[in-house]
Amino acid sequence: MEAEAVQRLASLVPQLRQPQAPELPSWVHVDSLAGEMLLRMVFSALVDADYLDTAEHFGRCDSAWLRESLGMAVLLDRFEAGRGENLANRPPSPRIDGVRQQVYEAAVEAARRDQGFFRLDAPTGTGKTYAMAGFALHHAKAHALRRVIVAVPYLSVTDQNAKVYRDLLDPDRTGQVVLEHHSAIDVEAVRRRTVRGERGRSVRWQRFAAENWDAEFIVTTTVQLFESLHARQPSRMRKLHRLANSVIVLDEVQAIPVHVLEPVLLVLRQLVKRFGVTVLLASATQPEFWELPVLKGVRPVKVVEDVEELHSALRRVRYRWWIQPRPSLAEVARESATHQQALVVVNTTDHARQVYRQWTAMQESGVIGSTVELRHLSTRMCSRHRLDTIEWIRQLQSRKAASDEVNLLVVSTQLIEAGVDVDFPVLYRAMAPAEALLQAAGRCNREGLLGIEGGLVVVFEPHEQGRPPSYEVPLHETRRRFGPRRAAPDELTALAAYYPALYATLGPEALGSAVVQARREWDFIRTAELFRMIPENSVPVLVDYIPVGEPALRATADRVVDELRRGNPLGPNGLRHLQPFLATLPRATAARMPKQLLSPLIGDLHVWSGPYDLHCGIDLTLEDK
Repeated sequence: MEAEAVQRLASLVPQLRQPQAPELPSWVHVDSLAGEMLLRMVFSALVDADYLDTAEHFGRCDSAWLRESLGMAVLLDRFEAGRGENLANRPPSPRIDGVRQQVYEAAVEAARRDQGFFRLDAPTGTGKTYAMAGFALHHAKAHALRRVIVAVPYLSVTDQNAKVYRDLLDPDRTGQVVLEHHSAIDVEAVRRRTVRGERGRSVRWQRFAAENWDAEFIVTTTVQLFESLHARQPSRMRKLHRLANSVIVLDEVQAIPVHVLEPVLLVLRQLVKRFGVTVLLASATQPEFWELPVLKGVRPVKVVEDVEELHSALRRVRYRWWIQPRPSLAEVARESATHQQALVVVNTTDHARQVYRQWTAMQESGVIGSTVELRHLSTRMCSRHRLDTIEWIRQLQSRKAASDEVNLLVVSTQLIEAGVDVDFPVLYRAMAPAEALLQAAGRCNREGLLGIEGGLVVVFEPHEQGRPPSYEVPLHETRRRFGPRRAAPDELTALAAYYPALYATLGPEALGSAVVQARREWDFIRTAELFRMIPENSVPVLVDYIPVGEPALRATADRVVDELRRGNPLGPNGLRHLQPFLATLPRATAARMPKQLLSPLIGDLHVWSGPYDLHCGIDLTLEDK
């Protein structure tokens, strides 16, 4: 049997009878790290081919899996036509519109340059969403590149950008042009638990649920992108070979966690140098990566040349510091409620809930009028719930042009401060690293319509303790340079000094040098174990939320859950149907929840059966009693 199989295979692949060592690129012999990346790419292509053949053999490779290739010229024409139509229908913003056009034209001009690293420094609200895609599509067409990959740090931005690009590039809703991939579910956890005997369910469906990025325009998260580049599981790695000959756009690049900075920058440099990739780094607070040893000798092309002038021309806010004495969250809630519209951004989900509860108590007691709208945003709400809330805020604010009777108070965690298109005259921001302060300020007077005085940003140091552990060192460097009698967060000279000082204080080990060393030793197991963009301190939780105006989406998700509970295989779109309904909980909190409230479904995905508040999401008040 074995000899017969070999003979039949050799008739199809004659090279098997005369095996020869493949001819490798010469740089493999002098650059071990590049060789390690090449091995990942080859493995990815092999795994993807194997998965597709297996799917076809079992009759699971139907037409819905096959994505039509339109070509970059067609996508570019669609994009330009759609952008022109959208701008024509958009309310004018005299101060900002000219700058947005200037930034877009600079992006298109830069796209004609040779491949390599590019940086797009532009203040918040200057149309980076259009400029990034315009650069990528023009550049891909000019250099015959195969796909565009846009990676963003937060799910709220992923969903928002994907919708914008889908409306422009896939107006007929074929679903085969813009691929949105950012699953928070670790399907490999199923395999690990099955091996340990915790569950007997078949896990063959995993290979069908994995995504291979066979699309021309992909919107994903930086977590999905970079953890795949450092992974060792076949289901995570099968997409890697699709990165070659592409444009990778990193939006809000300042949000890359510093503890993985060196390995992230290293793989980007390798992709650019060896695999035909162009990288565009976009941010209103562009970090100064270029003096780090991992990027020694790299000089990016500036899309916008005179960044200082651009920021000065668009300075739209003034800052007030509320540091000493430290205010309580209740005091912040009371003062913010004196404004007709205000946004409060805090550092934890617990703080967001406290501010929201304070407002509701004030409204119930008559301190806040019954016509004031109160809204909350945090990761205790599922992705679609947050999107519906953000869209509701936008629609309410759009009516302000016709009436000044919009009374709105919103409290949010950091998820709102990067790329979310809302506009408030007053913003309160809990003390945070400089880049977070400036990003949050981008939600204040975004359209520049408040005259010479501009919007007001109040930076406060809350009396209550609580902030992400990753904030500690950046906060130390921020306090040294920004604050009362120091620089404002939008002063670029101070920002330019802040980043190198932060990296020097942290040191190579804190920037992820251990991951680089593991890759240098071709230790794939240790690389995967060490590289974690987000510490494994949270779990995805499926909640019972019905989207506004689209109940069919919930019905589809429920069918997927039923299939999972029966142990049936899923196609690559299966898990994606669950994404809109995922919130997160701290792993420690999830561990102490009774199973009647939180039960495991598949992998590390859990189902929440407890109360779900239509304003605040997962209701953990049971813990408070």
